[in-house]
Amino acid sequence: CVFTKENYRKAKKDIEKLKNKYWKKGIYYDNKEEKEKYVCLHSREIRRHDDAFNDTLIDHKAFTNDLTKTLDKINCTIISVSIDLIEYLKQGNLDNIYEVAFDLLLERYIYVTKNHKKGVIMLEARGKKEDKQLLKHIYDVIYNKGRSNITTNELKSKIVGVFFNPKWNEEYSSTFMGIEIADLFSYPIHQFIKYKKENPAFKVLESKIAGFPDYINKGIKIFPNI
Repeated sequence: CVFTKENYRKAKKDIEKLKNKYWKKGIYYDNKEEKEKYVCLHSREIRRHDDAFNDTLIDHKAFTNDLTKTLDKINCTIISVSIDLIEYLKQGNLDNIYEVAFDLLLERYIYVTKNHKKGVIMLEARGKKEDKQLLKHIYDVIYNKGRSNITTNELKSKIVGVFFNPKWNEEYSSTFMGIEIADLFSYPIHQFIKYKKENPAFKVLESKIAGFPDYINKGIKIFPNI
């Protein structure tokens, strides 16, 4: 999800407003870990009515309706990459799929950031070893190799920094909103690509996809091309 600073701030306020409506100050008590946490909007838990989204804590139907309205208001540009692992392996590819996905996303990030605008890239942390490996690859692409028709100079001029963040901060008192929104938009895109299902959630985000309405191989990249 590519945001301007202004649109990111607005989206953050709208997400906070939604959380405060259903949880006092956006906080719930996690019985499994026996601690209070700031609510993290995670697609899997929402769909399973789990953790903060348990029916005993909130009116789940009302919440999902309000969540849909909130996501509809969010102003960002969506770029996505989906890798067909079976086809990927059939073709004899052995490269790290996270590195492949990042390279393809990076191309799209550069294409949608026009007029010499700069930005930071925020990725969800997976683990110290995995993050270190991906960061090494990212550094090599930005400073040494470039990517396709994108020079290292252009990459350096448009990327101020790359950060790996978990879903919560260390105290579980706040979340990284951009990661939450990317997660919420990812599942409907996955459903659309894998099952050709344009569910209501996909309809909410569709016009935000880079290249809309002609977004295949632009805002939605499926790799390898079959």
